[in-house]
Amino acid sequence: MDVQDPRMRSLLRQANKVADSGKRAAAEQLYRQLLEEDSEVAEAWFGLGQVLNDATEQKAAYQKALALNPEYAEAVRALAELRGEPVPAWAEAAIVEEEEEEPEVETAVPPQKSSVHEHTAVSVADEEVYEFVCYRHPNRPTSLRCYNCGKPICSSCAIKTPVGYSCPDCIREKEDVFFTAKPTDYIIAPVIGLVLSLVAGYLVSRFTLGGGFFTYIIMFFVGGIAGRFIGQLSKQAIGRRRGRYLPQVMVSMLILGTAIWILPYLLVGGFGSLIIFLGPGIFLFVAGGALYSYMK
Repeated sequence: MDVQDPRMRSLLRQANKVADSGKRAAAEQLYRQLLEEDSEVAEAWFGLGQVLNDATEQKAAYQKALALNPEYAEAVRALAELRGEPVPAWAEAAIVEEEEEEPEVETAVPPQKSSVHEHTAVSVADEEVYEFVCYRHPNRPTSLRCYNCGKPICSSCAIKTPVGYSCPDCIREKEDVFFTAKPTDYIIAPVIGLVLSLVAGYLVSRFTLGGGFFTYIIMFFVGGIAGRFIGQLSKQAIGRRRGRYLPQVMVSMLILGTAIWILPYLLVGGFGSLIIFLGPGIFLFVAGGALYSYMK
């Protein structure tokens, strides 16, 4: 590996690991990410060719690697095999020689200059611990990566799943399968929710403003029933489809439908008599929770 930049070397090593594990799509993404930062890395072009499925794209990747390094023996062999041509003898010999030398390079440690080697060991150890930077937070080094797409992720972005850590993008992509709401559903459901919330808000403001302890207890039960009822009718109107942001929108309609009736009392009485709004507040808290849960 002739890449000099430590970060690029780490990215290349990680991409090679993902490719060796058989995750070709994830490896391709990592190779392309690396080449976007530095398109002059011959090893990355060769690795990309190894994981591509299209023969034409593979050929172009190997040719790019050879254009950067004409003596890249593995690329020469891969291109020759792709074309159905015999592999040059010098390339085969170079590959065999390199495979034989690798163990010697790893184990050969001269006895002198111990302080230099100690520093190198620390650097290598650090590189193993922090191989990448998070794709969402470039200032956070990390050794974690998404098991699905291979993107490097920090501990804040990593979402634990039964099969490993996943990135927010992959989690969101999997969740999108369950969100089938159409754009019109974001109009129909809120309109129905607002109409029903206006009715519920009127009744609540009429019978609970300034109410006593018994009224507050009733609101706990009424709120849950009202929130679920609004959610049921709204969801039936849109074919029981789910939307990522529908719960938040519906709760907003509930608050709006109730606040419209309470606001005049607040303007007349001022903030000095906020205790009288305890009943509507309990209703919004309970009904909003029930409505949110039902719309999820």
